[in-house]
Formats: sequence, C-alpha cells, structure tokens
Amino acid sequence: MAQDAFSLYHVAKELNTILKGAKINRVSQPDKDDVYLVTHSYTGNRTLVLSSNAENCRIAFTKEEKQNPKTAMSFCMLLRKHLLGSIIESVELVGFERIVKLTFSGRNDFRETVKKVLYAEIMGKYSNLILTENGIILGCQKNAPLDVATTRVTLSGAEYKLPKPQDKIELIDKNEAISRLSAFSGEDLARFIFENVKGFAYPTAVEGAKRCEGYTSTEDLYNKLYNFIYNLEIKPNVCGEGKLRDVYVTDYLSIDGEKTYYNTIADAYEDYYTNKDKSKAFATKKKSLTDKVQGLIKKLGKKLQGESEKLLECKDADTLRIKGELITANIYRLKEGMDSCELENYYDDYKPIKITLDKRLSPSKNAQRYFKKYAKEKRTIEILLPQKAQTEKELSYLTAVMMFINQAKDIDEFKDLEEELIKEGLLPKPKFKVKTIEESAYRVFEIDGYVIKCGKNNVQNDRLTQRAFKEDLWLHTKNFHSAHVIVETKGDAIPNNVIETAAEICAFYSDAKQGAKVPVDYCFKKFVKKPPQAKPGSVIYTDYKTCYVNPNAHSELQK
Repeated sequence: MAQDAFSLYHVAKELNTILKGAKINRVSQPDKDDVYLVTHSYTGNRTLVLSSNAENCRIAFTKEEKQNPKTAMSFCMLLRKHLLGSIIESVELVGFERIVKLTFSGRNDFRETVKKVLYAEIMGKYSNLILTENGIILGCQKNAPLDVATTRVTLSGAEYKLPKPQDKIELIDKNEAISRLSAFSGEDLARFIFENVKGFAYPTAVEGAKRCEGYTSTEDLYNKLYNFIYNLEIKPNVCGEGKLRDVYVTDYLSIDGEKTYYNTIADAYEDYYTNKDKSKAFATKKKSLTDKVQGLIKKLGKKLQGESEKLLECKDADTLRIKGELITANIYRLKEGMDSCELENYYDDYKPIKITLDKRLSPSKNAQRYFKKYAKEKRTIEILLPQKAQTEKELSYLTAVMMFINQAKDIDEFKDLEEELIKEGLLPKPKFKVKTIEESAYRVFEIDGYVIKCGKNNVQNDRLTQRAFKEDLWLHTKNFHSAHVIVETKGDAIPNNVIETAAEICAFYSDAKQGAKVPVDYCFKKFVKKPPQAKPGSVIYTDYKTCYVNPNAHSELQK
C-alpha cells in the first residue's frame, strides 16, 4: 500500500492507542534516513522507526535495529536533547495530509513542563522529520531540496508551515465534497477519485471506486467513500504481486493474490518492512561482494593471460641454447660478416638447422648473444612458472568464493565471507572494531538417524572439517569447488543410502550443480589434512572412494 493519508490515518489512530503515555528511553539514528525511538509503556518496550527513506518512508514498529555509527549524527543529538525521558501525549494525522504529528511532553533545564512536536512527513522522496517547539523549528532530518526550499523554509528558527495543499477535496466537508463529486462524468471513477479526493494513492482510489460500484446518486457516492475511509473494518494484511505487494489496512477487493493477515496494522508493518529491509540489505551486500570478487577475478584473469603469453614467448628457450652451442662447436667454419649459416644439429639426428647471425658481430659474440637470450628466457620461465601457479591458485580460490556468494540465502551468511576476505587482505579492515558475532549455523540434514552437516562458505568448511571426529565421513566433489560435507558416524558403519544422500547434497552445493553424474570423493575425516598457509577451504585428502550422483538439495531432510 502506498503511504497515502488514507493509510496513515488508520496507522496514526492505532499508534496513538499503543503509544499514548509511553516514555522515550533511547534515541538512535543509524543512517541519514532512519530514526529509532525506544519507548516504554505498560505493554513493555517497543522500538518505533520513523523513516524518511524515499522507497520505504514509514512510521512503524521494528524489532530489527541497524548498527549505530560511532559518532551520532547531529539530528540524533538534537532529538536526544529534547525527547529523552519525555512522554508521548498523542499521535495523530495532520488534516488529511501525509503528515503524522507526534506530541511529546517533557521538562526543560529549569524543570518546567514543555511540549515538543515531531512532524513525520511521509511523502516519498520529500519525506522528512521536523522537530518543533511552539511552532518554531528546532531542527530537521534533511534540508529541503531546491525546488521546495524557495517556497517552504525548514531551517532551524523558522516557523513550521505545512506543505502547500493540493487542489483536492476532503470528505470531512460534505457540501464541498458533494459539489466536486457531482462533476464526475461517468468515465474512469478511480482516476477521478485519485485526481480530486485528498489522501488517496492510486491503488486506494481503485479500491474506493470498487467499493462505490452501484452508487445511485452523488450523495450515495459521497457516503460510500466516506464510510470507506472513516467506518472501515480494519483487517491488516500483506498481499499483492510486484509493485502492488504491500501492507493494506483492510481487504482490498481490487488486489489479487494470497493474503497474510495480522492482528494489528503495527504487526503487519513490522513484518513486511523487516522482510523488505532484510531483502534490500541482502541484495545490497551481495552486489557489493559480487562486484569486489568479480573485479578481482577479472584482474587475475588478465594477469594470468599476460603470464601465459610471456611463457609462450619463451617456449623456444632451449632452441636458443642449442643454436649457441652449434655456433660455438662450428666457430672455425664461420666468418665475421655472415648474416646466417646452416649447421648440422647433433641434438636432432644431424638435421640441418638455419641460424640467423648478426653480421656486425663475430661468430663468438653471436654465440654469446644466443646464450644471453637463452639465459634471459630461462630466468623468465623460472620466475613466471611459480607466479602463474600462484595466480591460478588465487583464481580458483576466488571462483569458490563467488560460488558461495551465489549460494547465500541470508545476509548472515555474508559475515563469514567478509571476515574471510578481510583476513586474506582482499577487503579493507573495518575502521572500528566490530562486535564479536556468533558463529553462523551450518546446513544440517538428518536421514535414518544420521546427521549430515554442510558448510555454507570457506570459513564454515574449515570449521566443520576441523571439528569433525576422525571416524566421521568427509565428502567433496572431485575436480569442482563445493561445500565440505560431514556425516557423523558415531562409530557406526554408514549405510550406502546415507552416503549417496550426503553426496547428492555435496554435489548440489557445488560448481557442478547443473550437471548429472557428478563425481564426489569421500573418506574418513582422519585422511583429510589442511596444508600450512593454505587458503580457507583448501585441503588435501587420501584413501578416498568416488561415487557418481545427481545433485539434490534434499530440503525435505533439512532441519
């Protein structure tokens, strides 16, 4: 549901019931858009989020608070100064505009009772939070954009004025409303309501038109619209597809799709926006990590190509040495000033080989020239071969990291990946010390009493393999990047069907996910070793067997 005045009217009514008399215990502002007010009342502590984000502007409760910056923002400090310890007197909609007015009662430095008003203007890209006292602005979250600043001042010390009203009617004024509604010519009622009635977003206007079907007169149309707004049966739900997927305060007959109902509008908002914020944060973090890793892969790819090309240029290094030796062996046959010669190659059954000479040099110096070229290319090969092997190793590692990024389903799975990339020096260290986080959980499956654990990233793979018992079964795809999988044996022999299931899970969480008959190696964990200074997730193993399976997530077995 678009954040129109129709919706905010019912939101404000409910919040007023819940928050009236609540005390402000804490104020935080994790970013430029969101302010969190931790309230305490007889119902307990609840966190109210006031967001001026263009896409997610709202006033609602939340259980998922974002991490605060080390230094509080100036608007946050202003709110702490004026609102901490104050009591919420009321929450109400201003007129029928998209502005929610929160009135607070507190005490000033002289212990005198004072009232402060926080206006939450929920207006898409023009959303803002403005704190006032006696109608004078104390501060605002955002400075007004240029196209607004010329007509409406929001600077500290200025008088707070409402935004310029639209040329639309309010249904609270019956005579004016009926006069405007009488102009409807019978074409598109939803469009007419949207363009003439204040507080309706287009989806709400469509619903209003749906509710007014069959009206008999202009007054009947007015009554139906009035009842739709002010005598509405509250049935909070989340439904709709695509852009229409949103929170609705009641059943919208014009919106199709499965509906999830909630006890209160606050609960619906909290669940919807929590999931939406998580999805957005997940997508943002995934894109950030993907761009970084893909950039490194591209860089290493170019480096590998350059190393391969240089090695290709040096492939005839031995031929240079042979030419130098042949010139030396036949120096008595050569004269200064020759530009080439043809000599018998005793390394190749004495077949003749043509050798280019520099006629400005003597035969001995021509031989030295070939030996120098040979020595140079030999040194190049000696340097480039280990460099190329290291580049291939790093490229293989980053390919595995990319696979785990694509497999991630939750933002928490990126914490291990970030930690891993920071330790490898591929991401910068955080400026501030991050709080120690709990270890993320593995994927856990159970079949016939056997527990199967599957790592979600290289950090988990190392942790899983390191902590497994010697007699546990360890699995990994052959010649493909994959998660490490452990089957806990408890000292028992593992049935073939359990091994096959574990192998199918391993194949599913691998680079070979789209293939068939994927080879999966398995052995006891005691035969798995991690080489010193190896990359995260890298191991060597022996005494293994191989089975061929089709990838299968086995989500029905996941705990």
